[in-house]
Order: sequence, then C-alpha cells, then structure tokens
Amino acid sequence: MPHEKVALPDIGPQGEPRIDPKPGVPGKFNGIMAWRPDLMEAFFTFYARLWTDGVLPMRVKDLARMKIARTVGCRICQNTRFKLAEGHTVEDDYLAIDTIDEGSYTDAEKAALRYVEAFCLHPEHVTDEMVADLRRHFDEPQIVELSILVATVGGFAGINAALNIAPDDEELQVFDFADPVA
Repeated sequence: MPHEKVALPDIGPQGEPRIDPKPGVPGKFNGIMAWRPDLMEAFFTFYARLWTDGVLPMRVKDLARMKIARTVGCRICQNTRFKLAEGHTVEDDYLAIDTIDEGSYTDAEKAALRYVEAFCLHPEHVTDEMVADLRRHFDEPQIVELSILVATVGGFAGINAALNIAPDDEELQVFDFADPVA
C-alpha cells in the first residue's frame, strides 16, 4: 500500500553531510555509517529488539518516534515509516505532532509525547509531574521502554542532525525489520 507523506514543515538537515561518505557506498546515510559497519550492525540488532519485543503499545512508540524526529530535527527519521507500525498509526496522526494539545491524541499519548519532547530537549526538563502523568497511564516497564526509545532514537537522530545527513530524496521510505535495507 503506497504511503503519502503528511505535509509538515521541513525541520533538519539540508544539503550534503559534514563528513565524506565511505567511497563506493551509495546513499548519504549508508555512506557515512559505512565507516563503522560493526557498530551499525550492533545498533540495528538492538533497535530491532526495541521495536519488536516491547511492552509499550506500538502506536505510542511510533508517535514518540515522530515526535523525537521533529524535536531533534532528523529529516531521515521524519521521512521514514516503519512497516510494523502500519495499522497502528496513519499519516494524519502526525499532523499535530508539533502541537500535541491540538491533536486528537489520548491522554496517555499526550503524556508520553510531552515526556518525549522534554527528554529530547534536555533530560533535566523532565519534571516530577510529567513522570506522575506517565504513571497514570503506563506501568514501570513501559516507562523504562519509552525512556530507552527516546534515548536511542533521539541519540541516533542527533547524529543525523549533527553530521547534516539529510535524506537522499524526499520520497517517503518504509523500513521493514524483516528486510532491513537502509
């Protein structure tokens, strides 16, 4: 089923990466990350487990992923959809991701998205009230998983933003853990 990208303003890298890609490796992201294939393999093994073996609802994970992408400014992340999230989120779910309270998110989703945004900006911005709000909707394992998701996705998105790794093109990409070709 074709995906049509939701119209959000561009936030994040434009142009060419700040370091040269490894010669002979196509694609901006793949070319840069090819300098450390061992780390990329380890990362994607962990990342697949985070997405496929979790206790946090898939919809919350995917909304959090997009909120992280928008907050950190990773255009690759903004242009990527996860196949395993199909049926849990649709493009219109992202329309209010920059203005959480204007969206039709559940109270649980709003609590998670507020936490995600504060955590991404700086973990010190997370308040006791935010965590109390999370605890009204999620149990401890889910809160820990959300925190790991934010740290992992936010950190990797930050690499893309810091090194100015923009998408190769503006077409929406669908990532499938069963066929992880970047």
